[in-house]
Amino acid sequence: QRPRLLQASAPQSLRLAASPLAQVPAAAPAPAAAQPPASSGKKGKGRLNIRIDDEWYDLTNWRAAHPAGTHWIDAYNNSDATEVMYAFHSDKAISMFKRLPNSRAPPEGIAPPSASTYAFRELRQRLVEEGWFKIHPLGELQKLAPWSAVTAAGVWLARRSGFWSAFAGVVCLAIGNSLAGWLSHDYVHGRQPFAWAMRGFGELIGGMSTTWWSNKHNMHHALTNEVGYDEDIALDPALHLWAPDPRHDTLPWLRQWQHVYWPLPYSILFLYWRFDSIRYVLKDKKWGEAARLAAHWAAFSALVPFRLLLASVWLSGLITATIVTVTHQSEEIFLGDTLRKYDFVEAQFRSTRDAKCNNWFSDVLWGGMQWQLEHHLFPTMPRYRYPALSKVLAQFASENDLTYRVTGEFKIIGDNVALLKKIGQGPQQPGNPNSEPLFKQV
Repeated sequence: QRPRLLQASAPQSLRLAASPLAQVPAAAPAPAAAQPPASSGKKGKGRLNIRIDDEWYDLTNWRAAHPAGTHWIDAYNNSDATEVMYAFHSDKAISMFKRLPNSRAPPEGIAPPSASTYAFRELRQRLVEEGWFKIHPLGELQKLAPWSAVTAAGVWLARRSGFWSAFAGVVCLAIGNSLAGWLSHDYVHGRQPFAWAMRGFGELIGGMSTTWWSNKHNMHHALTNEVGYDEDIALDPALHLWAPDPRHDTLPWLRQWQHVYWPLPYSILFLYWRFDSIRYVLKDKKWGEAARLAAHWAAFSALVPFRLLLASVWLSGLITATIVTVTHQSEEIFLGDTLRKYDFVEAQFRSTRDAKCNNWFSDVLWGGMQWQLEHHLFPTMPRYRYPALSKVLAQFASENDLTYRVTGEFKIIGDNVALLKKIGQGPQQPGNPNSEPLFKQV
């Protein structure tokens, strides 16, 4: 039986009626694409302007002080960053942004936010006031329990003799590692004191640098499926998600088989991320994170035969990569005329699809990623609120001319494999970009 906390319905006060938006154009034009960074902070190089809550701020001299790096500021030059500001920052940070200097000469010709964006801001404020972003002790325990149980079982099985015990141990450890990844993901996104206290879980248990991952992952959240920004779709030349330009199609004979071999590049995800994490913490001298990563490898290597540990990380990479990619890859990918065309809210609805899980085990294994749209729109909200929130968003979509997308957990995987086959065996497209990032993120 599913816990009652996860079965909560939407509060009665969230029956969303059409919002009075007389001051908003009924059909606001699409927002203009963001321009490249206008300034590096040096005099005479232009100004870097960002809009938040309909006010323009000049961040030219502040960008280098941004705690999460300059690439965030640069990516939103001459653009509206309201939804991103509220989605990823703590209450303290949000209260500070109004101290930033106002733009003396705001950019001209930038479209106003759309009606659905204003409606979304109204919805978000209502959710905040009703306590949807507050954590619940029972919900947190329900997240930790499956991870601790399956990981303990994996360690016990891996230490026993015999092939089948070792095999079962690898499977349990792989599932435990994926669940640890979802927990680390929650703690990095969380802005509550409990999440901050648990942030080191990512290095100690998950084996990855939380700072490295946060810098990489949050750009995916903010600019989902935007080519040149979202590193989660930067898979070429191993896998192509859109028709490649002949100059970038380095292995056309291999591309036609990508729907067959896709599990191989997916399975090395965690091994690659762990290597990248070590390289990052050493290069950037994150000694606290480095110490926790060292403790992680020392502890797990002592508890589990190293060959089985590596095998479990490999299998966990396949599980996790499959789950995190299928909810985006077969949706709209923005390049060319559609790059940065839509505002944050509409872009998320266009680029994200929920997965409908069919049983309790799948619900646990997906770690909240089955509610991908809910998570992308409200990343700091505890995941056990998402089942109730899904009903709210479905209604919001119907009232704001948006499409709420959801597909069964196995069909959504099949749809992704079908897309890989279509692109793999399809023609090249001259002029299409590769996935090289426009801004250095990590």
